[in-house]
Amino acid sequence: MSYELLIITGEDSGDLYGGNLAKEIQRLSPDINISGVGGRRMRSAGVDIFCDVSDISVVGFWEVIEKLGLIRRLYKQVVERLDSGNVKGVVLIDYPGFNLKVAKAAKERGIPVFYYISPQVWAWRKSRVKTIKKYVDKIMVILPFEKEFYKKEGVDVEFVGHPLLEVIPPPLQGGELGGREEICRELGVDDKKLIIGILPGSRKKEIAYMLPPILKASSLIKEKYPSTQFLLPLSSSVDENYLKDFITSEYSHIKHYRGKNYDVMKVSDLLITKSGTSTLEAAIIGTPMMVIYKSSFISFCLAKILVYLSYAGLPNLLAGREIAPELIQFGANPGNIAEKAMYFLKDQNRLNQMKEELKKVKHSLGEPGASKKVAWIIIEYLKNSTN
Repeated sequence: MSYELLIITGEDSGDLYGGNLAKEIQRLSPDINISGVGGRRMRSAGVDIFCDVSDISVVGFWEVIEKLGLIRRLYKQVVERLDSGNVKGVVLIDYPGFNLKVAKAAKERGIPVFYYISPQVWAWRKSRVKTIKKYVDKIMVILPFEKEFYKKEGVDVEFVGHPLLEVIPPPLQGGELGGREEICRELGVDDKKLIIGILPGSRKKEIAYMLPPILKASSLIKEKYPSTQFLLPLSSSVDENYLKDFITSEYSHIKHYRGKNYDVMKVSDLLITKSGTSTLEAAIIGTPMMVIYKSSFISFCLAKILVYLSYAGLPNLLAGREIAPELIQFGANPGNIAEKAMYFLKDQNRLNQMKEELKKVKHSLGEPGASKKVAWIIIEYLKNSTN
C-alpha cells in the first residue's frame, strides 16, 4: 500500500533533519511518498517541496509580522493538501507558530501527527504543551531533559538522541586534534597560528545584526594578536554578494568559504557564534566558543518578557551553568566580544577546561541514529493505523 507523508519545517536546520529523516523513511519503506515544506536537503532526499524554507525563515518576534501574508497563504495550501485525502501522516519539525496550527488541522481530519524536534515550550509559551498533547500523536525529542518535561504533562514522548551526532562526521567529533594540519592546509591557513571561527547565522537578518560587531571585534583582537586568523564559513543559503556590504577592505583579514562549517569549527581555537544549532555543533566537535545574540530592539524586549531561560546557548542550558560565555544584545558589542575572546586566547588552560565541559555535554546527547529511530516510529505507526 502506498502512503503520502507530509514533512513541514520552517528553518534551515529543520531542513537538514528533515532531509536525513526522509532518506531513512524511503530507505526503510520505499512505498511512502513524501512532500512538504523544506529546502535543498529535503529536496535532494526526494521530497516534493511545494514551498522553500528560505521564503518563510525569520528570526525574532517582530520580523515574523513581515512574513504573515506568505505564511497565511502557505497554511491555506497545506490545508488543501490535507483535504485531498491523500496524506496519511504529518511530520512537524520545530517551527511551532505555524506547525501547531497544522497539527490541529491534521488531527481534525483524522490524520496522524508526529512532532520531531520539539518546540522550545520549556523556554517560553508553556501553554503550548496542552496543544501538543491534544493534537500530536507522538513527539520525538532530541534533548535529554525534554523527555521528562513532556512525560510530566502526559504527552506520548520518546527521546531519540540528537540528529547532529549522525550529521557531523565522527572524525570531527570529540575535541581531538587529529587531522587539524590537513584541514588547515585545505583551508589555506597556518595550523601553528591562532584561529578564530566566526558563525553569525544563516539568515540575512542574523548576519546584519551579529556580523558587524564581530568584524569590529576581530580588528581589536588583531591589534593585540596580529597573527590571529579569522575564518567565516558561509551557509549555503547566504548569497556571497550579500557579504560585500559587511566585509569591506578594512576586514581583508577575514577568510570566508562556501560551506566548510565543520572544518572551520574543528580547526578553530575559539568560535564566536550566534546562539542556536551552531553552539551544539561546536559542543559535539569540542571547540571552545563564545555565544552571542542580537536582534531588533522590539524583538529583544519581547524576548525579555516572554522567554524564561537562564542561558541562550544550548551547551550552557544542558550543563545547567555557563560553560561558554554569553554576550546578549547590548552586551554583544565589539569591545566586549574582543575582551572576552582575548581572555580565553591568552590562557590555554581556560580553553582546555571548556573542552572538558563540552565533552560532558556531547555525552548527554545520546547515541547516533536519531533519523532511523524516528523513521521506524513513523512507519510502524502508519502501518498499524491502516491495518
